[in-house]
Amino acid sequence: MALVLAFATVMELRAALPKAPEMPEGAAAHEVFPGEPFEIAGRPARLLVTGVGPAACAAALGRALGAYPDTTGVIQLGVAGSFDLDRAPLGSAWRVTRETWPEYGLYGECGVDPRGIRLPMARTDAGPIFESLDLDPDEAARAMGLYPSGFIGRAASLTVAGVTGTLERANGLSRRHGALLENMEGFAAALACRLGRVPFFEMRVVSNLVGGREAAHWDLKGGLARLEPALAGLLGHAS
Repeated sequence: MALVLAFATVMELRAALPKAPEMPEGAAAHEVFPGEPFEIAGRPARLLVTGVGPAACAAALGRALGAYPDTTGVIQLGVAGSFDLDRAPLGSAWRVTRETWPEYGLYGECGVDPRGIRLPMARTDAGPIFESLDLDPDEAARAMGLYPSGFIGRAASLTVAGVTGTLERANGLSRRHGALLENMEGFAAALACRLGRVPFFEMRVVSNLVGGREAAHWDLKGGLARLEPALAGLLGHAS
């Protein structure tokens, strides 16, 4: 019985868990390591580097859940962009309450209609899944025996395959979907866990302004530095 801690990149994993075991030489990035659980704050856990983007994440996490049926929950941790630095400033930490894939559906003059092709991505006992998944991070945390600290806020997030590179697109996405954060893996991980009936908790730390290309809009180093205390707060111990 073990948690899976999923990261898009080795860089994020090392920032969050600087004392984690080294990845075996020659191992593919998209796999669990080590195979046997090790303890993080007294809890057995496995580490997973999924690769970047929704396709890589879905494939890697789906494979991991199939290979390790004893998984008690998945924590996804990484950096993200903020659509509004006043509300979600650089370095702030967030638990995700909704994941949306805004690129799914039928493209038209008014944007993407997720129901335009009349085909949901998946069907569950709760109904069909189109472009959006509501999440309950507090319920998932309780199911995993986690107690998020007060400094971790609550926010909706968008998952994109292509990072938003202009403020114009950022403003359009923000208005249409009402999200505060943008990432590249969250919806895929949430969907894999929903279909696998596994508790899922996504935590993101802001590293940049969505669509901003100026140096003042970015602090990747600072965002990475906040991953370790954010995870420590979630697991209930000091970093």
